[in-house]
Amino acid sequence: MNQKRNTLVQSVIVFLVIAAAVIAAVNQTMPPKALPASAAASEFSAGRAIEHIKIIAQAPRIVGQPGFELARDYVMDRLRALGLGPEIQKTSITLPDPLLQYLGWNVEPTQNVENIFARMVGSQSPDAILLVAHLDSKIGPGASDDANGSAVLMETARALRAGPPLRNTVIFLFTAPEETGAQGAVAFILQHPWIKNVKLVINIDAGGFNGPSELTNTSPNYGWLIRELSKADPYAFGTTSSNGGSASDFNAFKFYGFSGYAFDYARDRRIHTSFDSIENLNPASIQHQGYHALYLTRYFGNLASLQDPKDPDPIYFNILRLGLVYYPKTWVIPIMLMCLLVFTSVMVTGFRRKQLTLVGLSLGALIFAVSAITAPAIVRLLWAVLSNSVPRYELTYYGHAVNEPLLLALFASVVIAVTSFWYALHQKIWKLSLPDLTMGALSLLTIAMIFYSINSPDSSYGISWSLLCSLLPISYWFFSMKNKDHHFTLLQIVLFLLSAIVAIALLVPDI
Repeated sequence: MNQKRNTLVQSVIVFLVIAAAVIAAVNQTMPPKALPASAAASEFSAGRAIEHIKIIAQAPRIVGQPGFELARDYVMDRLRALGLGPEIQKTSITLPDPLLQYLGWNVEPTQNVENIFARMVGSQSPDAILLVAHLDSKIGPGASDDANGSAVLMETARALRAGPPLRNTVIFLFTAPEETGAQGAVAFILQHPWIKNVKLVINIDAGGFNGPSELTNTSPNYGWLIRELSKADPYAFGTTSSNGGSASDFNAFKFYGFSGYAFDYARDRRIHTSFDSIENLNPASIQHQGYHALYLTRYFGNLASLQDPKDPDPIYFNILRLGLVYYPKTWVIPIMLMCLLVFTSVMVTGFRRKQLTLVGLSLGALIFAVSAITAPAIVRLLWAVLSNSVPRYELTYYGHAVNEPLLLALFASVVIAVTSFWYALHQKIWKLSLPDLTMGALSLLTIAMIFYSINSPDSSYGISWSLLCSLLPISYWFFSMKNKDHHFTLLQIVLFLLSAIVAIALLVPDI
């Protein structure tokens, strides 16, 4: 009876710790709390930024039409009120063929351009940080895409004005159009004299209505950029595996060799529709955008040199809310070899101590493989049913569905249920040992780690570190196991929970 009670208590504790780890991992993917309009003058306030969006996002904003002109005049008035002396760049531009191919989205080669720009001249240097957002919208009011970015630039300018002057110059660029192929950005790059002083570009855009503001794109050889980002921005969020996924003005700057960052939030991707209105905005997402814009501008605005040394690309990712972890990409193969060494050591120990059997390992791998195939297959079937029978899911936007977090929770629950079914079924048929079940599954994960490390190093960090953190407590478990007694000691349980927490913290953001 005592043994059953102890097992039950241990199970409850394990469940609570795992649930807390999942909650903490999901929490790191949430944007920070929005600050109200009453926040300190030197802080970025989503409450103040939203007041700008209310004026800008009243109608679609196509260059030359009334909706755009209303937004243009409002932005000009606000920049004048800040003493920035804004100007308008009116021109036309035809995109060169190499750029058309590079952009790779629905592009109209020739367009009229009407950019707004202003600057804060640096106290010591003409070298400039360029903050970029686009003012146009093609179909709907464009509250998120990208009145949000325009408002972020204006609120950032106001917050900078409330603080001490910066060493370097800051340029604010509101491009139009962007939606038809970044013609506004290209016109500024090719035709405006201020471009010669631009050393760093920070682009603010949105591909959805909410979610964290993620680093979605950088210029090539971004080692220096990631190091400086980790110092400058306590709210930095992003991973190597998601770098390069942004379609925005930044791609034009990247094509022409400029260094910098693109930030984007992208949940509930109903942009380019009438739903992109002020009512569907998430103030927390705008606050996250504002933190990036303000903190990075202040940091680089006082940096002695804005020259990017173009260091090699690193691996980088978030770990809970502890900041960015980064290391050279040349470490990927050594980390893979270290995992292989530990895996081999565990396997040798298991066979020598007769804790593992070849048949048991094979069956353990089979159960894991069946789970890994059937669980997503059932989820796809469930999604097919939902998307063809529930009206709100019949239309997806850019490959994403409305109300994604709840859908992800549902699908994750289905995966857990299906996987649990297969592992429970084995008890009725084979009754494999825990070591065989565990190492059978990790054998397949080791193969996957090797594949990713060699073929997709940017995505390898999650599985490599999760595998290594799993193998270390298993190694201790095998060494300390006596007479095939598979009951866990308190220390073993703690070590296994720590390894699970690491895996959850690494993998949940990507999921």
